Amino acid sequence: KSMQILDSLGLHKTSTWPTLLLACVAGVSAYQTIPRFPGAALSRGPACGYRSAHQLTPLRGFSTESRRVGPNLSKRCMQRWKEIRTGVAMMQTNDKTETDRRLQSEDENSLENAKFQSYQGEIFCNRALNMKRIRAIGFDMDYTLAQYIPETFEILAIHGALEKLVKHMGYPEEILSLPEYDPSMFQRGLIIDKERGNIIKMDRHHYVKVAFHGMRAMEKEERLAVYGSQSQKDFSDSENFANIDTLFSLPDAFMYSQLVTFVDDNRNKFPGLLSKSYKQIYKDVRRSVDLCHRDGVIKDKVAQDPGKYIQSEPGIVDMLRRYRRSGRKVFLLTNSLWDYTNVVMNFICGNMKKEDYTLDWLSMFDLVIVGANKPAFLENGKLPIFRVHTEDGRLSNLENALFDPPSQTLRDGKVFQGGNFNHLHYFMKDTVNAGEQVMYVGDHMFSDVIRGKRSLGWRTALVVPELQHEVDVMLREKVRSKRIQELRELRDELDEWVDRLSLLLVSCDEDEACALTDRRESIASELEKAKEEIRTVKTVYAEELLMYHSAFHPVWGQMFKVGYQNSRFAQQVENYACLYTSKVSNLCLVSPEMNHRTQMDLMPHDQLEETPIRRILRARARNIVESLGSSE
Repeated sequence: KSMQILDSLGLHKTSTWPTLLLACVAGVSAYQTIPRFPGAALSRGPACGYRSAHQLTPLRGFSTESRRVGPNLSKRCMQRWKEIRTGVAMMQTNDKTETDRRLQSEDENSLENAKFQSYQGEIFCNRALNMKRIRAIGFDMDYTLAQYIPETFEILAIHGALEKLVKHMGYPEEILSLPEYDPSMFQRGLIIDKERGNIIKMDRHHYVKVAFHGMRAMEKEERLAVYGSQSQKDFSDSENFANIDTLFSLPDAFMYSQLVTFVDDNRNKFPGLLSKSYKQIYKDVRRSVDLCHRDGVIKDKVAQDPGKYIQSEPGIVDMLRRYRRSGRKVFLLTNSLWDYTNVVMNFICGNMKKEDYTLDWLSMFDLVIVGANKPAFLENGKLPIFRVHTEDGRLSNLENALFDPPSQTLRDGKVFQGGNFNHLHYFMKDTVNAGEQVMYVGDHMFSDVIRGKRSLGWRTALVVPELQHEVDVMLREKVRSKRIQELRELRDELDEWVDRLSLLLVSCDEDEACALTDRRESIASELEKAKEEIRTVKTVYAEELLMYHSAFHPVWGQMFKVGYQNSRFAQQVENYACLYTSKVSNLCLVSPEMNHRTQMDLMPHDQLEETPIRRILRARARNIVESLGSSE
């Protein structure tokens, strides 16, 4: 076996038989992992020859006499360690000038690179999508065509809901004095644990990695006591959990967390709170917010001054017209009712005042469905549809008209309310033959993307406004990211050394002659030192990873990641969104005929040279060469 390995490395042709034999005795057969006799110590140093059975051969970079981390590394490893520590110290002291200098030096060869140090509106592709095959494209309105200003729009829901909680649901007036809404407190992709009063973040394997109880961060021990280290795989089908999968849900999460803390602190002070379980608090919050959307507390104020609550985005009109001119059916599918939809779409088209409102915006669509009640629209094929009379907002029954050709039905008006996916397909049946010929663009992970793709086979595009911030921070923090990767590699090297020492210890314990010698004590001592070194590296690594994630969000970190794993939100984006981008007008950056292509999916074995086990085996194979060179 040893000869086969040496032959693969091309060594036996140039080495003498004594050298080969000595190499084998010294543990050159690294891929067999466990030495067969006491003297077979795996070497790791450039000057590591054969040692007696009672001596430990130092591995590359380690000395059996060392006591501290620094001196216990070889020149090469110690230099790497110093470089990493220098970079870490620089970032920990926020030496922005030095960081900027390093970034500039990396890109000084191209002025063009300076422009691309930030997000440029790229459209990312998870599943190849040739737009030539899309015959109809639909859009959601709220948080898709219309992006709201969090500091003004979302606070309407907070104030209105708190007032309803006091007036109608038995909460004390003191909740009206709770701290003002902070739109940056939470992020999309989190999950509300209604049973326990917690907000949690999961990785793609559904393990809870970050948790809050109310407004208080849960320590690791507390989090593990509640959720353990097991995957919470059944949460999505449970009535005890709610997803924060749209920006509309962020005020709900904030208010729920505030009320959980308030009730915990004041349950005995106010009799009305004694019956309020965490699940009931959530139900009250949802009911109060829904009432605000229905009774005009929110949308009436937006209609009075749209510019105060909606961001202006000029490129949307050109985008819609471009798709219409390309010969595709263009439709609007929104849960908002007609009167509010008319206000928002007029604002998007540049009509800022009520007296300027017209119905000209309807020319950008072949079909408009309001009050759609998604996701039920995409699931329940029996929901009734009504015609909207745009002059006064009246509704009339449409069921009998659906027996007529679509062109005849649309001749009397193209604005409808309610209905279901069968009605939508009926109106487009002259153009669309299959679900894959429809693309729907929305912001709601469940109602717009998951349901459309799962139930109807639609192609999907997800609008993720947070992507601008995520990509910008990722590019800005690339120096720290590189340091973190170097720390991971150094940790892997130390892991490899610990693994070899552990195998040597096992081998020695199996040999009675070795077990009673000083050699075993030397191995055990070196093993403990190596483990201490790993703990030190892991501590620095954890600190750096925390600082990296804090640059994205001080509490929840990078939205698409949990540590080094993809977050559950990232997994959903990858699985269900064919395309994703920061805003809908980015579709104007490419033609309506664009062929969107994916990048290669990579599994660990596809990145073979980057896997820790591959580096371990390479290190051990490299020591074969080093040992032979030293012996000769």
